[in-house]
Amino acid sequence: MPNYKEQTVTGESWQRCQQVVVENHRGSDPAVRFDEERVVALADGEESRKPLGSLVMPYDPSAPIELRDPVSGDLTGESVTQADVYQILYSAYMNAAIARDEAALSTEDPTAGGTA
Repeated sequence: MPNYKEQTVTGESWQRCQQVVVENHRGSDPAVRFDEERVVALADGEESRKPLGSLVMPYDPSAPIELRDPVSGDLTGESVTQADVYQILYSAYMNAAIARDEAALSTEDPTAGGTA
């Protein structure tokens, strides 16, 4: 029996990281989880995605990370350590949290909860 509505298709397929999760649970070593997927992009613009699982990188502060150009994927010749990335993410969180807290304080009613 022939395949129902069978079509010949043109497109491409690749594997990519679709999500990065930093696991920083109290009392355990930090880790980074890279959730991967396979993307199939057809010539007509239709796409399908299939989860492929996760790649976990345990935290090692001194481990080097060789930097790559995000457009070409080529190595740049530079590197950072996992400790550098941890510091950047910590700083990004703290800056965002402080900005949120300051914004919340500036929108509070100054007459609410005060003493007379």
